[in-house]
Amino acid sequence: MGRRQGGVIAEVERGGLGEYLGLRPGDRVLSVNGKILRDELDFRFYASERYLSLRVKTRDGEEKDFEIDKDEDDLLGLTFEEPIFDDMKTCRNNCVFCFIRQIPKDMRRSLHIRDDDYRMSFLYGNFISLTNLTEEDWERLEEQRLSPIRVSVHSTDGALRQSLMRNPEAGKIMEHLRRLVDIGIWLHAQIVLLRGVNDGHNLLKTLEDLDSLGHQMVSVGVVPAIYTKYRLEPPSPGIDAAWAKETLDLIEEYAEEAMGRRGDHWVYGADELYYLAGKEFPPYDYYGEFHQYDNGIGMVTDFRHSLSEFRNSPRPVGKRRKGKVIAITGEMAQGEIRTAVSELQLDSEVTVCPVKNVFFGDSVTCSGLLTGQDIISSVLSVMRNEGETGRFEEVLVPSISLFQGAFLDNMTLHDIERATGLRTTEVEPSPRGLYQAIRGRRE
Repeated sequence: MGRRQGGVIAEVERGGLGEYLGLRPGDRVLSVNGKILRDELDFRFYASERYLSLRVKTRDGEEKDFEIDKDEDDLLGLTFEEPIFDDMKTCRNNCVFCFIRQIPKDMRRSLHIRDDDYRMSFLYGNFISLTNLTEEDWERLEEQRLSPIRVSVHSTDGALRQSLMRNPEAGKIMEHLRRLVDIGIWLHAQIVLLRGVNDGHNLLKTLEDLDSLGHQMVSVGVVPAIYTKYRLEPPSPGIDAAWAKETLDLIEEYAEEAMGRRGDHWVYGADELYYLAGKEFPPYDYYGEFHQYDNGIGMVTDFRHSLSEFRNSPRPVGKRRKGKVIAITGEMAQGEIRTAVSELQLDSEVTVCPVKNVFFGDSVTCSGLLTGQDIISSVLSVMRNEGETGRFEEVLVPSISLFQGAFLDNMTLHDIERATGLRTTEVEPSPRGLYQAIRGRRE
């Protein structure tokens, strides 16, 4: 889409100013107060003013101008088909650990879009590298204070980061972070850790540098690099329990010291590291506001906390099923699901089915990277092993495994139904979601 084409309206809120003006889905908002709209954020920013001059190209092709005098907190009530109206800023790096470069080309189309756009970071919490910002981008960040921004740091050693990301601009990371802090942007950082590369003393130095940025560097998440079977020559050795424990010891020691200065633990290790190390997970309060939750950090502790609360709270008994359900999970979380099934007294109605990730390889064990074909294989195996296929009536799939109704290999719930003969349902990956899906009664 060309930069000057503005944003296409998807919905107009009933009773809002947009409806009063006669705007309709399919109309295109071109500019506000003479400012060409690059994205939804521009619209939000400029439309917050009291006096508005709006230029719209209707779905019939006619261009109209609207003059509006409104209260500053009045909204036009418009939502758009896409949040970005001009071109998405894509990744210019060639990271040695890049997951997208480790997947087949025929995967879900959206997987191959290597977005590295600061606007998507603000809107959806995506991590970005800061290596593709133009001076116009910096000026816009300062004008609109798009905060917080999530940054993939990996290392604050310029030469090492440049080597990891294979981009000369990557070496300017601390310069870029300081500039963001200076203009008032709050930050969250991610460190993808490679054994023997940016771990150990390099990790400690990175934490110290990020810590020096002050309270605007809100949190840091440390996650291990993932290599699929399609990566024939990984850039670092495989990880094991001893390495995971050593890494967590470093992280937790730094976190405890940071707690005394900052009032929170600030740096957090991935749940996968705790599983691998066989180390006890931190308590619920340890994670504070769970800033790194979507990065796979704190999910296990939150699940256990939710299970405890839900188990001890009043809930409808619900009607027991005549047949059983098959609850899908990745291998890493199978223990949590089995515990939830037992403590919620659902054992007689549920068979927990941990899915081995044949598609990506043994090193990938999370539910978010499951494919439809592996789920089908695992469900059919359960049905064969337990006999009497008629005993089963439904397959429950965690919503984290799907994006817009499709798995990573473009298969859908309908494909699973067709292959297994069982109704297949997407469920919230929580104790409440599991219970309500099985007992069939929602609060």
